[in-house]
Amino acid sequence: MRAEVTARIQELLTDGSVITAFQPILCLETRKVVGVESLTRFSGYQELSPEVRFIEAASVGLDVELEILALRTALTTGASLPPGLYVAANLSPRACLDPRLAAAIVESAIPPRRIVLEVTERHEVGNYGPLADALAPLRRAGLRIAVDDAGAGFASMRHILQLKPDLIKLDRDIIAGIDTDPAQRALGAAMVGFSSEIGAALVAEGIETEAELAAVTELGMTAAQGYLIGRPSLSPEDWASWG
Repeated sequence: MRAEVTARIQELLTDGSVITAFQPILCLETRKVVGVESLTRFSGYQELSPEVRFIEAASVGLDVELEILALRTALTTGASLPPGLYVAANLSPRACLDPRLAAAIVESAIPPRRIVLEVTERHEVGNYGPLADALAPLRRAGLRIAVDDAGAGFASMRHILQLKPDLIKLDRDIIAGIDTDPAQRALGAAMVGFSSEIGAALVAEGIETEAELAAVTELGMTAAQGYLIGRPSLSPEDWASWG
């Protein structure tokens, strides 16, 4: 079984089936699209979710290889986006420590100032020193760091405190129904204040209704992302419309 999984992942790493969809991110002040999140897809493998492929890769020790390939693919594909948009890509802490990350950024056609790395909770971080040190030269070059799925678990809050990100992305669990739930509104307001104190932009993820969009705008969040604003798309025509 392990040999089969290894062979399947190694094939993914070499057969060109790794592709990128983009989902728009809206600035709530200007109501213009300011960036996109890159979402990895696997052509010809629609029967399983992309996350399953990453889990399989991790089970045979090839997860970092797949993450780096997904990042390179996103940055290469992102060269077709309108030039004013930033490109956000998910990366685990272990992948952030890989020396191939710097090469992927430097060799990209997209300048570092238009790249955002969303640090995920995929791996536990015991010592943040090496992680911060690995990201420091990239940040000095203009790359920004986001913490993904904030509020979904304890690790994301540790990431925020230790990495001092440029963006904080609030998890859908906090955003869903924020227009009607007083506790969620209070937490959202607290995160607006907190993010302002540390100088981070606050992005509301998973916006699906006009009421949710109105609520996060009223609370003072910076940006929003979700099906209401735009679904992930593989179409260059859609990407061009966001510019």
